Amino acid sequence: MGKRCTVSHMVAPYLADEMNELMYPAVNLAMSTLRLIDHDIADDIPPVFDVLSTPASEEMTAEVDGATEWLAVAADEILLAALGRTIARTIGEGVVAVDVTGEARWLLHAIPLTCATAQQVSPTEMLGDVHRMFVAGPPQGTLLQSETFVNYVGTVPDGTQPTYETPPGLGYALELRVYRTDGLLHLDWWFDANRFDRYTVEELSEQFPLALYEMTSDAAAPV
Repeated sequence: MGKRCTVSHMVAPYLADEMNELMYPAVNLAMSTLRLIDHDIADDIPPVFDVLSTPASEEMTAEVDGATEWLAVAADEILLAALGRTIARTIGEGVVAVDVTGEARWLLHAIPLTCATAQQVSPTEMLGDVHRMFVAGPPQGTLLQSETFVNYVGTVPDGTQPTYETPPGLGYALELRVYRTDGLLHLDWWFDANRFDRYTVEELSEQFPLALYEMTSDAAAPV
């Protein structure tokens, strides 16, 4: 399936909450701001959430665990770099506002995620860019809002409330929810079916492991 490219210099104003606002650095504005959603909807239309999952596997879990150790970065940084590559392959190149929480980041951490192909940006550069964003904190520049949320839940102990099965409640059009259970890393793609066509999210979920293996295998440690 060919990638769909939708770019804009503004994002939808349906989220006005302060925690979803993002300050973009001027350097990233050389790339167009990328919209991921397939459809804009009116503010008064409630979301209809659906979920697709990237199949859990021992291989994917081992790749992430090994890479966090030898690259000396957090798992969510590797996942974000892979998400940027996945979006570039399936939707288009540009910069996407992403809110992130998890690991030691219990407050939402907003970053401008570069979405670029291997011809544009190497795996080392992708990972390094994400790593520096987290170290530096939210960049200063032009105010934009996030439609996408990466939620690293972490390990879910046996017998706990399965919050990973709960539909999103923060209003994002797309939430990539990552958690561990039974020793495996699970990735669930929650999306608003009013704003996303199902096949778009299917393509993201199918391409993500390939981008993840690229980051874990080919990226060098950020400097």
